[in-house]
Amino acid sequence: MSSGTVRNLESSCVSIPPLLIEKVGKTGEKTFVWRTDLKSTKPYWEEWFKGLTNSFLGIKLPKVLILAGNERMDTPLTIAQMQGKFRLEVISEVGHVIQEDKPESFAKCAHEFLSKFSILEKAKEHKQITSMSGKIVTISN
Repeated sequence: MSSGTVRNLESSCVSIPPLLIEKVGKTGEKTFVWRTDLKSTKPYWEEWFKGLTNSFLGIKLPKVLILAGNERMDTPLTIAQMQGKFRLEVISEVGHVIQEDKPESFAKCAHEFLSKFSILEKAKEHKQITSMSGKIVTISN
């Protein structure tokens, strides 16, 4: 909780423990450390996000961007949002993990978006949808 990564105690009790490993010191004291040293990945951060805005804006389907604050948008995203190329939802008082900090607000935004474009109904008609990872997911009634 002190890192600010997750601000919701209930969800952090579920999502954070798998990210930690227990270390036992020489004197027997137990501490927890991050399983992955994120600082060591810093040289790759810029590359991971390079082209992400253009990929998002290039999608020819209705889209929603849910952010913790609109000050985090780059210039092309700001312009595209002003042009109505996607729906922007801002959820306040959250950290990096929006869907965990305010799950009800996140779910409401997602549900409104899916309902507006009848996405769930269309998916049910086809009995399957493709997840972001490319995996086909079958929908049962």
